[in-house]
Amino acid sequence: MSPSPAGSRLPLWDRAIEWYRRLRRFGPWWWWMYLNMQLSDAPLIGRLCSRLAGLPLGSYRRTWPLAGITSKPYVSPRAQIDCPDLHLSPGCWVDDFVTIYSSPSGGRVQLERRVHLHRGTIIEVSEGGQVVIGEATFVQANCNLNGHKGSIRIGRNVMIAQQCGLYPYQHRVDDLTRPMAGQGLVTKGDIEIEDDVWLGAGVTVMDGVRIGRGAVVAAGAVVTKEVPPYAIVGGVPARILRFRDKK
Repeated sequence: MSPSPAGSRLPLWDRAIEWYRRLRRFGPWWWWMYLNMQLSDAPLIGRLCSRLAGLPLGSYRRTWPLAGITSKPYVSPRAQIDCPDLHLSPGCWVDDFVTIYSSPSGGRVQLERRVHLHRGTIIEVSEGGQVVIGEATFVQANCNLNGHKGSIRIGRNVMIAQQCGLYPYQHRVDDLTRPMAGQGLVTKGDIEIEDDVWLGAGVTVMDGVRIGRGAVVAAGAVVTKEVPPYAIVGGVPARILRFRDKK
């Protein structure tokens, strides 16, 4: 339940019930968190208000309630955001030391409702690439989602474990007269991850890959081709080990 906007005119009894629900959900300092989160996107003072809102809660995951106490997403004052075309939906939680960056060549980042980005995660876009993350998807610490040249589209309720990398591009290597770093990027297509997928720790997903609904990718796998729905894959390169509905 999201609190009603400040200044809304509720009957006294309904207002008392709403206050009681906030107290049960957020604790006795809910009013402090609520008021500061209302100002969390204000010019000049927004970062300070975000920091003040979190004081009653502590650090790291204890700040999760701040993403639900108002209609505004919670962005840590220690996050680095430099992306003009960034769209954050209500309920999003962006942790300390997350970086969201768009190069001068442009790109778009969209986080749907209740997306969580844990600390150290980097999202970069350039050359018109996009990173779109669906509702209730959790991206754990130190992941890299690089929408250069191609795009990354992630569905709902996806679990992405620590240190995963998603790269919808590769460096050109065919010109032996020039350094590889100066040959530009190529892509086989976008990365698409459907709903209810689990990527284990340290998974790498390459360009042109679609991972079907309900699939599981084992830790450390390198995914270079399509993964069918409900498959369990692992290895370098990843291959099908079995399907979830078959023992």
